[in-house]
Amino acid sequence: MVGALGLLNAQWISAQVVYRFNQPAPLTNELLVSTKSPEPQAGPQLIIPKIGVKAPVVFDEPSVEEWRLQLALRRGVVHYGSTALPGQVGNSVIVGHSSGQIWAPGDYKFIFTLLNKVSRDDKVIVDYDSTRYIYNVTSTEVVTPDNTAVLYQQESKPMLTLITCTPPGTNLKRLLVHAEQISPKFDLTTQLKTPESNSPVPTQSLPASASSSLWQTMRSWFQ
Repeated sequence: MVGALGLLNAQWISAQVVYRFNQPAPLTNELLVSTKSPEPQAGPQLIIPKIGVKAPVVFDEPSVEEWRLQLALRRGVVHYGSTALPGQVGNSVIVGHSSGQIWAPGDYKFIFTLLNKVSRDDKVIVDYDSTRYIYNVTSTEVVTPDNTAVLYQQESKPMLTLITCTPPGTNLKRLLVHAEQISPKFDLTTQLKTPESNSPVPTQSLPASASSSLWQTMRSWFQ
């Protein structure tokens, strides 16, 4: 238990130190203006310059079953099945670990550890289908896991919501970061609309970073 706690603390402290002493360089015009992905050979990816996040986005897991989501999270952050895709009118939801199971496979267990540092007017970038979508953060909030309204929001423009568990190491609540697409410029006459088949599947709780939190797992060792 002490070893697991030490490793979690080391990961969290390391992320905080890197963020504090290595503030990212200002975004270049090329990064913000281009609507074509500069890396067409690469797969879909999520970039959050403020906190140094660059991770693949898994779009090939349509199921919202928790165990399937956990498997997909081993490969990066995950587009939540049946929500809008980038470039579509609606809310595109992407989930990621803030502190996944330390011993679990995958390289993205702490990818959203610093998501709470993201604030209004920060930028989020999604490269998808050879196009660079740039979003401006409009708000953040912390909600309970049963507050699933975000998955069913009816939007009249392309929006993005990032979701992770908070505080890190628990699955008590969810941190939501909401952002609006600013590039390519939204045009209702040409913008892709969310297909009816992409209507969110009803669920009783928001996705979690892990089926059980680190603290729950460690408590079970002594029961």
